[in-house]
Amino acid sequence: MADMEQIKELYTTAPLTFVDIITQKVTYTNSVRTIFTNDRLSGLVFPLRGTAQFSIDGLTYEIEQGSILHVGPNMEMKRIVANDEIFEYAVIHFELSGESANRFPIFKEHFMLQVGDSMKLNNRVQQLMQNFLIPGGLAFLQSKRLFLTVLEEMIVASEKTHSEKAESMDAIIQYMHQFFPKAITVLNVAKHFQVDRRRLTSLFERQMGVTPNMYLTDLRIQHAKLLLRTSNLSVAHIAERIGYKDNFYFSRVFKKETGLSPTVYRRHLG
Repeated sequence: MADMEQIKELYTTAPLTFVDIITQKVTYTNSVRTIFTNDRLSGLVFPLRGTAQFSIDGLTYEIEQGSILHVGPNMEMKRIVANDEIFEYAVIHFELSGESANRFPIFKEHFMLQVGDSMKLNNRVQQLMQNFLIPGGLAFLQSKRLFLTVLEEMIVASEKTHSEKAESMDAIIQYMHQFFPKAITVLNVAKHFQVDRRRLTSLFERQMGVTPNMYLTDLRIQHAKLLLRTSNLSVAHIAERIGYKDNFYFSRVFKKETGLSPTVYRRHLG
C-alpha cells in the first residue's frame, strides 16, 4: 500500500490541476467493464451509492461509501458490481505536469484511502458536481477552488479515520489474546474489525513495531512455554490448545522461535 506521508505530500504539496468531474451509474447487468484511464490524468473515485469492485494490476479494491480510490494515468481496470444494487460514483480527474510528476511518483500509482462517514467531504464533492455543470469561466474557476477543498477535507477525514483505528488497537490486541487458541488468522482479525488485511497489517506494525502475524505467533509460543513448564500435557495437546492443528508444524515454529524443540525445552527448562 502507498505510504500515507507520500499521499499527504501529493495532495497538499504537488501542483495538481483540476480537469473535470464525471458521474457514472451502473447496475449488475452492465457493470462488468474494462476501463482504460487517460494517459496523462489521475482520478479520484468517490462512491455515491452502492458497492463495487475495481481490479487493477491483479489487486481488487472493494469500493463503497467511506473509501476513495486513487487511480493513476494509463491504467487498465475492471469494474464489477456484485449484486442487484445500483452503483453510482463520481470521478474527479486532475493532472500534474511531467516535471512535477517525476517528483511525485505516487501520482501514477493506485491506492485506496479510508475516509469514514465525512459529511463535510461528501458535501464538498456534491458542490463540485453541481458547480461543474454551470457553464462559464467563473464557474470553472470556482470548481478549481472546490477541488482544493475536496483534497483538504479528504486528508482531514483520512487522518481522523487513521486516528480512530489507532485508538481501537487495544480492542484488536484484546481480541487476539481472547481468541488465539481458536486458530484465528490475521484475516480473521481483519474481517472481525471490518478492515482490509493489508491496512490492518500496516496500522498494527506502525503501532506495535511487529506484524500482527508475528504478534499472534509470539502469543502462542509464550503460552506454549507456560504449558510446557507447568503441565503434563502432550506436545500435540499443547499445540491444539494454542491454535495449531498440526503439532509437527507447531514444533517447527517453536524451535524456530526459541532454538529448542518443545520436548527439549520441557526437559531443560520445565
